[in-house]
Amino acid sequence: MIGARVRVVNEGGSFTIVVCAESLREIEQTAKIRYPGSTVRIAFPIEPECFFAGGPHTGTRAGLEAMEGLTDPIRLSS
Repeated sequence: MIGARVRVVNEGGSFTIVVCAESLREIEQTAKIRYPGSTVRIAFPIEPECFFAGGPHTGTRAGLEAMEGLTDPIRLSS
């Protein structure tokens, strides 16, 4: 399991979240599912302490469940 910061941009502004999944492709797909109609991109550089995410969760569903716990995503100025 790995994790990465994802930049989400929509008409309301932009923010960064952290998503965990089995691959970078799955991380991006998970964010696109969670934020349909938004532009979603992996935020580089990938931080090592975020990338190696341990834990029993796997797959897109686990990534979405982890994101559901986000109550205050980091808001960035446009």
